[in-house]
Amino acid sequence: MTRPLASFVRGPTLVLALLAVVIGLAASAAAARSAAAPVNTSAPTISGQPYVGKTLTSTTGGWQNAPTSYSYQWARCDQNSNGCAQISGATSKAYTPTSADVNHTLASWVTATNSGGTAGPVSSKSTDTITPALPPTNTALPAVVGKPFVGEKLFADPGKYSGGAVASFSYQWQRCAQATTCTQISGVSGQSYTIVSADVGQGLRVKVTATNPFGTTTTTTAPTVAITVPVVAVSTTLTATAGSTICCQRVHLSGTVSPAKGGEPITILARQFDDIASLPIANTTTDASGNWSLIVTPMIQTSYTAQTRTSTSQPVTLAVHARVGFGVSGNTFSAKVTGRDSFAGSVAWFQMQTAAGGWHRIALVVINQFSVAKFHVALKKGHTYKLRIYLPQQQAGPGYLDGTSHTQQVGGTA
Repeated sequence: MTRPLASFVRGPTLVLALLAVVIGLAASAAAARSAAAPVNTSAPTISGQPYVGKTLTSTTGGWQNAPTSYSYQWARCDQNSNGCAQISGATSKAYTPTSADVNHTLASWVTATNSGGTAGPVSSKSTDTITPALPPTNTALPAVVGKPFVGEKLFADPGKYSGGAVASFSYQWQRCAQATTCTQISGVSGQSYTIVSADVGQGLRVKVTATNPFGTTTTTTAPTVAITVPVVAVSTTLTATAGSTICCQRVHLSGTVSPAKGGEPITILARQFDDIASLPIANTTTDASGNWSLIVTPMIQTSYTAQTRTSTSQPVTLAVHARVGFGVSGNTFSAKVTGRDSFAGSVAWFQMQTAAGGWHRIALVVINQFSVAKFHVALKKGHTYKLRIYLPQQQAGPGYLDGTSHTQQVGGTA
């Protein structure tokens, strides 16, 4: 005989309990289906000073989907932030450089985890080159660059240093009646100095002080020859073929020395946006009409100045776009960003051109420690897309404008 359903149910309490269990299991399954692994939105950063014994600290970077834990791995790279390799045991948020890190840069790789999975590692930008915990040591004397005439601008080449890296330079200009009898020029403490009539008959020299957290080193240039008044006023100009360029493309600099004089030596001084000194990088001479030209290859925002024996041009600053490469293989894509620095941890945009001609972002791409990224985006089969990689200026970082790859027309395969 078949028993009635009611005979299996032992009162309303049991019914409610069974219903609660069913609802709980359904909720747990729904939560498991909705859990998503972390997604990186910004690279970690490193704070601290790049010296042996000075502790560096890594942030986690930015993440979506609420990571519940992070793991860290410090990596040792070459001076150009390439060839990075894990440092055994360096898995904490903080890391103190050792003598093994000298002449290398360091990066922090961060991995994020939640109930939906694990993502990463994502690399920070590398530190500056790690140097010993020592004061700077001068290895090549500073020098005065420029011509000894009233009205001309002189520059202090700060020289070269070993030991601990130089954090800053300071300058003090002096007048010298004789090589060993010199007095300070009040209020003149910049890298450059414009010669005045009070300097006539005297030499000029500079005391250069290099400083880092472990001490200072002061070195003095040899004095110039006695300053004189130029017989003829001479002017030097400098122009560039463009105000901005893409990293590593050649730019044509040119100018004129007036009055025209053939064979006039020209020295080109360059100062990258984060340099603490202008340095001579090239030399040329004028033609019979007083004209000159030169090719430079800026890798980051750089200011150029042309200097003759008797005059100095106004500086010209070239802005630089990061170079962005774009590769396609089916629905798998790659990006490579090139510049003077590593772009590890930068976030690029993968964009599709709209029917109206604008650009729509369809994915975020995190550049890895080798300044490249490979990623997969499913594009519908039978459709054709115009695609590009775009690196915003904020992600390119200081010294760079934004970067845009060439446009590729791609047929979907998914």
